[in-house]
Amino acid sequence: MSAIEITGLNVHYGKVHAVRDVDLYVDQGEVVVVVGPNGAGKSSLLAALSGLVPPSSGRVVMSGTDITGRPAHRIARLGLVQVPEGRRIFAPLTIDENLKLGAYTVKDRARVKELRGTVLEMFPILADRIDSPAGLLSGGEQQMLAFGRALMSDPHTMLLDEPSMGLSPALVDRVIEAIRQISESGLSILMVEQNASAAFGVANRAYILDQGEISLEGPVGEVAADPRVLAAFLGVTEED
Repeated sequence: MSAIEITGLNVHYGKVHAVRDVDLYVDQGEVVVVVGPNGAGKSSLLAALSGLVPPSSGRVVMSGTDITGRPAHRIARLGLVQVPEGRRIFAPLTIDENLKLGAYTVKDRARVKELRGTVLEMFPILADRIDSPAGLLSGGEQQMLAFGRALMSDPHTMLLDEPSMGLSPALVDRVIEAIRQISESGLSILMVEQNASAAFGVANRAYILDQGEISLEGPVGEVAADPRVLAAFLGVTEED
């Protein structure tokens, strides 16, 4: 059973057709990346999955449950959580307070304690500065906190919206390694990225989204080797 299965998904903003008849799936424990230029519809795709934007047509099934058109808070309670573009942490609050906010859907206090321990073990920098204001963290550290906050909701599937945006190459490497760690813990991940080179290093499969439509899909090695992808996203031409 797939963690997420999307069939014929369309998203409109008035007369703007942002997502066009997209079919996509993420298997349990898999990392799938959607790569595309600005304005391709990547963030609109995630917004429709997480309930932030209602799809105009199509179907979204999560672990066998049809969640099409359900409100975001109910989808989150079912185990699908999104890490938004730009991290959007609560800067004045401490790291610990940010993590506690992530666990608002988890009623079992013992489970919250267990999740907190797992997050701090996965991201030691958060443990070292647990009582510091989150706004004092670097961009890469804030991304770790955003991951940790999402993990505190005890999800089975995570949606990552441009996790490497605005980070230096060294910090991008740290973020990609964090995504690898999260995947190895058993979660399924759907990530949208412009940084194809980084994303391809951690994904199992890839989709290319262009003007709201899937133009290419397959195992990440095959997609990365396609001449169109090499030229458009990896900066490699036939002359190279």
